[in-house]
Amino acid sequence: MGGSFVMLCVRCRTAEARPDSVRCELCEAAERLDGRTHLGGRRRVPVSGTAVLRSPVALGWATAGLFALVGLTDMVAAVLDLVMAGFADQAAGGDWSVEDDWTVAERFSAYATYFWSLVYLSSVVVFLVWFRRTRVNAEVFDPYGHTMLRGWAIGGWFVPVVSLWFPRRIASETWYASVSPADRRGPLLLNLWWGAFLLDNAVSQFVARQLDRAEEVDEIARAYRYVAYSELFSVVHAVIAVLFVLALTGRQNTRAHQPWPPAAPGPVPEVPDAPAPEKV
Repeated sequence: MGGSFVMLCVRCRTAEARPDSVRCELCEAAERLDGRTHLGGRRRVPVSGTAVLRSPVALGWATAGLFALVGLTDMVAAVLDLVMAGFADQAAGGDWSVEDDWTVAERFSAYATYFWSLVYLSSVVVFLVWFRRTRVNAEVFDPYGHTMLRGWAIGGWFVPVVSLWFPRRIASETWYASVSPADRRGPLLLNLWWGAFLLDNAVSQFVARQLDRAEEVDEIARAYRYVAYSELFSVVHAVIAVLFVLALTGRQNTRAHQPWPPAAPGPVPEVPDAPAPEKV
């Protein structure tokens, strides 16, 4: 037989969790006292007592739907960029009969870019509302499991430099605060989502500069291909983002419908024997 499964405490990440919980004995004792202890080497912050549990399901599905639409638009844009790269290759070889087709493709690409901008901005707004709601819900689930104030759930995305890790920390604390005895998944999906987000932004900025600097026709063709590959990776990023949003939404929805802490098993009540039927 294999060894038994060992889970670390979702708060301190060092001690072994109790068999009937997801916290170690010390963290549970600290919560019962006042919760003013350190979490992962960082000082916990007091959360507002106005935190109210609200369902994230509708916002989660709206966010996931908009992310999926962004990914679909990226895929269409990638196809158009590859088509324009082919036209640029022909023009570089001296065949300028494709100029009219190239112009038409550029026009459709402009339409796709405009539509993408509208959908992307909409997805950002809805995502930020969803992200803040999940953070507030996490305060209800675990008032002592946070090291950042609630306002950073939105502000952390817009402050330079700290935007590289503040949102990820809030997402991680929200993920662990929303844990339930029936769901002990690790943060693999969260890490994939954040890594894809950072890489997608870096690659997109790089290829955009390459396209701006391209002057010769062959350079333009190469830049179009780089942009298309970047957009295809954005599709992968969109898929991971959809999975992460739905996973955290489902995690909180499940947690909200389960008792906490889990009830200890008690004796099974005895059922009295049914009375014998009366004789007529």
